[in-house]
Amino acid sequence: MRALASFADRDPVPWANGAGQTTELVSLADSAQLTPGLRPWRLSIARLERVGPFSALSGMARTFLPTAEVALEIDGIVHPVPALHPEHFHGSQNVSLVELAAPCFAVNLMVADDGMDDSAHDTGTCASGATECACGELQMSIGEQFPASGFEFVLTLEAGLDLPRFQLLELEQGEVAPEEVSVAYLHSESADAHI
Repeated sequence: MRALASFADRDPVPWANGAGQTTELVSLADSAQLTPGLRPWRLSIARLERVGPFSALSGMARTFLPTAEVALEIDGIVHPVPALHPEHFHGSQNVSLVELAAPCFAVNLMVADDGMDDSAHDTGTCASGATECACGELQMSIGEQFPASGFEFVLTLEAGLDLPRFQLLELEQGEVAPEEVSVAYLHSESADAHI
């Protein structure tokens, strides 16, 4: 495993709408070098300290993973989001944090949607209509490790085994994430992505 970025080593920056702070682990520019052949992506850790609107990020498919239970209002519909449960939406949708029991963090994976519309993200299909997206897209999951057929990373969600919280690690071919630490998996499904 190779450490790529750590929350503790980065300074927070304001959200695009100025309503909060986030710490960027991987920028869109970084992702082009880190995962050539995949759609550009960004990984950041947001501080959730009060209810309010999310920044509008048109052109980005978003996966939101809170560390505590929250509720989002997405296009007028309230979605309770359990702790460490990924919620998917599009950056052009009207999204607000409407319930927050206590301050927490949220992992945000944002992937350039490359012409996909909102309905494609809801159904898991590409703009081409294919059920499985073979467009070279990074995805995030919890609790299950996928075969490393493409790029694969893990993000620690807690500290342990001399690993700090919110550290991004790259797995080499055949490596598995440590079972003693809670992690989010970031993986591509493109069979020819690993160069």
